[in-house]
Amino acid sequence: MRSIGHVTGDREVVVPLLVRTQNDADRQVDALLDTGFNGYVELPARVIELLELQRLGREQVTLASGKTHRVGKYEATIGFGGSVHSVEVVEVGEPLVGMGLLWGFDLRIQCIDDGQVVLERLS
Repeated sequence: MRSIGHVTGDREVVVPLLVRTQNDADRQVDALLDTGFNGYVELPARVIELLELQRLGREQVTLASGKTHRVGKYEATIGFGGSVHSVEVVEVGEPLVGMGLLWGFDLRIQCIDDGQVVLERLS
C-alpha cells in the first residue's frame, strides 16, 4: 500500500500525477480524483499546451451536467500509483483522475481533513 494523495478541508481528494512531456521531462500536476468520470485523465488546455502532449483528434464527452461537448483528445505517459501508464487525456476544465486510471487498484480514502489516500494494485 502506498499513500498517493490527501483529502482537503473542502472534501476534495487531491492526487499528484507525473506527466512526461515531449522532451522526456516529468512535470507534476495535482489532480482531483473523480469516481464519476469513467475516463483516465482530464487536463485543461493550458496544461496540455505546457506539456506539449500529442494530439490524437477529438472526442465527444458527456459532462456531469448531462451536456455533451467535442473536446481535444491527447496521448500522455503518466506516472501514478507506483507505475507508468500510457493513457488518453481529454481537454476539459480542471485536472481530474477518473476510474480508467484507478481500474485494477484498491483505493482507500480517509474522509477527514488532510486524510490519506492509499492505493494498492489488485492481483
